[in-house]
Amino acid sequence: MLVATLNYNQPQLTDNLVEQLKRDNNFGQHEIMVLDNGSTKKKAKYTTHFLPKNIFFGGGLNIVLRYFLETDHKFFVLFNNDLIFHGPRLIENMISEMGKNDLALYSPSIINAGVKQCVWQQMWNWGTRSVREVPFIDFMCPVFRRDLAGIIGQFPRELFLGWGPDLYAGIIADKHDLKVGVSDNITLLHLFSQTFRTGAIEIKESDFNQQADKNMHQYFYNSEYKDKFIEFYQKGREYSI
Repeated sequence: MLVATLNYNQPQLTDNLVEQLKRDNNFGQHEIMVLDNGSTKKKAKYTTHFLPKNIFFGGGLNIVLRYFLETDHKFFVLFNNDLIFHGPRLIENMISEMGKNDLALYSPSIINAGVKQCVWQQMWNWGTRSVREVPFIDFMCPVFRRDLAGIIGQFPRELFLGWGPDLYAGIIADKHDLKVGVSDNITLLHLFSQTFRTGAIEIKESDFNQQADKNMHQYFYNSEYKDKFIEFYQKGREYSI
């Protein structure tokens, strides 16, 4: 499996993530990819790949996706670097749940470190002790199966900011009758908005979010996916069981 994360001016968080992953006795069976997304400050010590400038999350995701499709790995996971977890068998358990539920795209449930939780309510832990089929996932820890990754190929450049890739992947999966799921058996802690809170990027969070939302809506409203985007967007905000 390809295990990837992105770093942009947050070397301590990125190195902490890799140290958590290394608790797994089988970690050596996987390929680690730490992509530096054009850091202007100190790089993470575990860095394996470099970019000359910051192309944001969507751009970094495309680099990981392109690299993955050049390998023979069956799955890849892209971790946010500000995730905390304790299970030493995390990777194996995620792959196992994907297989048991025939999922092409998967995520653990996510708890934010604070009162404010993920806007997409399907990402919450609903206490079902199961893997729930959902329209799309928030890309904090997405695990892709090779078939869906190959169908997507590359995400549209218009969606490099914000939640655009998250919804796009869910829509493409739906179009090809592939399943997407979130696990209530595995939950990760997300430190939440560390890129802005640590000053890693010199952009106001409100300005970034406004631009990302504008780009996403413009892209989908001018595409063949408009109706499905509106449907999934509403489902994510109102999700309940």
